[in-house]
Amino acid sequence: MRPSPSARPKPADAALAELPIEVVDKERALRACLGCSDSKKHKEGSLVSHSRAKLNPFGRRLLCERIAKGFPVRIAARMVGISHARAYIIWHRYLGEGEAAFELRSSRPHRSPRRTPELVMRRIERARRRRRWGPLRLSWELGLPRSTIYVVLRRLQLHRLRFFRPPRPVYRRYERPVPGDLVHIDTKKVGRVPEGGGKRFGPPRTGPGAGWEYVHVAVDDRSRVHYSERLGSERAADAAAFTARALRFFLDHDSRVRQVMTDNHWSYDHGAAFQAVLAGAGVEHVRIPRYTPRWNGKAEAFIGILLREWASPARTRATAPARSPSRTSPIRTITAVAMASSEG
Repeated sequence: MRPSPSARPKPADAALAELPIEVVDKERALRACLGCSDSKKHKEGSLVSHSRAKLNPFGRRLLCERIAKGFPVRIAARMVGISHARAYIIWHRYLGEGEAAFELRSSRPHRSPRRTPELVMRRIERARRRRRWGPLRLSWELGLPRSTIYVVLRRLQLHRLRFFRPPRPVYRRYERPVPGDLVHIDTKKVGRVPEGGGKRFGPPRTGPGAGWEYVHVAVDDRSRVHYSERLGSERAADAAAFTARALRFFLDHDSRVRQVMTDNHWSYDHGAAFQAVLAGAGVEHVRIPRYTPRWNGKAEAFIGILLREWASPARTRATAPARSPSRTSPIRTITAVAMASSEG
């Protein structure tokens, strides 16, 4: 029974008006009284479990409790906002299943006569794994609608190419127990920006101050003590000279180097001078595998710090040394600071 127009609350008294019995979604009615917008999205703690469901497990339990207390099914159904036919279904399900009747159930039908046959799904899966094509090209190959192929690929979780890639391995973090057991060596090419900016701000400049420099770094695996130099090249002679000075630096700090880890650059891998320095000091050379710079990650991380904190354009221009005709720059020691840390 609908209330008469005279019995309905006026807009001015809407916030204090008593809700009529026909209003069954109390949260929605309360939001309307408070002037809040009614959203179809699910809110935690609301009476509905999603945008289309009328009742969640609490609502179904409330319906059955009211029917069990003597409410007529039609009245109880109207109080929770569902049809009496649906209320009968929930009530009889509760009588037959007990508490399990209140849980959420899948809305998927028990039978799907128009579902894509299993044989066709296997054809689509084989073509997808073999060709790695998208739904449109597979539709030309298989003679099937593109929409059907896309639905099947989503059902099989094959609609993204990343699903075919092997899982990313779990990298093992390591750290040597004693300082000097392992020293990471790497090189970074840094450009010297001349006055007036680089090539983006005008024609290329070849005068004094322009060019490249190479920052050589050596980082202890355990203590994070690092030694760096700025040289004019990364050739084998410069790499060997830097390594000799780095080994002497760590030895002066009571740390005898036993192993040196580098990448596969030609100066380290094939440089006779570099190998002679290591052999003379009794140091073992450890090469990282190809395309795995993370093995030398401590040197890479220190180079990143240098790029952010030191190698700014203003700093590079201010400290750029004059280059000699032999294209070698004088040695500049950047830093040699102890950074003890127990973390990698």
